[in-house]
Amino acid sequence: MKSIFALLALAFLFVSCSDDDTQQPISPVAAGEFELTLDARIGSEDFAINKDFTIGNQTFNFKKLRYWVSNVILIDAKGAEYKVPESYYLMEEVGDLNLSGTINDSLVYPAKKRETIKLINIPSGDYKTIRFSIGVDAQHNDNLSLRAGELSIANGMSNIAWMWHSSYIFSAVGGTVKQGSETKEFVAETGLNANYKTISIDLPSPVNLPATKGVTLNLDVTKVLDGINVVQNPKINAMTAALMSTVATNYATKSIAFSKEIK
Repeated sequence: MKSIFALLALAFLFVSCSDDDTQQPISPVAAGEFELTLDARIGSEDFAINKDFTIGNQTFNFKKLRYWVSNVILIDAKGAEYKVPESYYLMEEVGDLNLSGTINDSLVYPAKKRETIKLINIPSGDYKTIRFSIGVDAQHNDNLSLRAGELSIANGMSNIAWMWHSSYIFSAVGGTVKQGSETKEFVAETGLNANYKTISIDLPSPVNLPATKGVTLNLDVTKVLDGINVVQNPKINAMTAALMSTVATNYATKSIAFSKEIK
């Protein structure tokens, strides 16, 4: 009986080894670069600072547009997700900013324009959905000492005065607005964990990487401020919680849409 069991064990071992020998090794998936562009617009016009735009019966002249894009995920045609590591990016179009009065007292932040994120080491595949968030997730928002991606308090996108809670400003758009004979300076900011918003953009058809260089999404700033009269409400922040929530929701549900694929 023992010999029979021994022969069966040897046979099982032989079959197992034979199966292993005939299996093909899994080839590593090639990786490449993928560019995600968020093209800021004012309706059909290109967004620009220090330029007059007519929106309804108001004239806007923007001085800054800044917002965090975070936790980027690419979803392929089979539903598998690729989470881009350490994906925290500050998108902005600003002139020189004086950051006095913030955590970065007396610091001048130089003029910048940044609409494109270059994602590296992205596995090859056919991707149908791009998912990302506007703002900073609670883990990093509640602890400014944590470092990931481009997160830093050295760029003026943090605040120490919101409800005695040090945290990131998720988005900020500001400048001047004129209605009739009245002109006011305005700024609309979002922040606090409740206003961290995630957006999923379904592409018209899956894009192939590495054949596709990237995609462009449009961000319509007029829709960011949809439903808000900034002449009457020129300062939107944590002290105007309902208005801030409206702006955050506008970013997530109204302002961003697919524009084109870049070959």
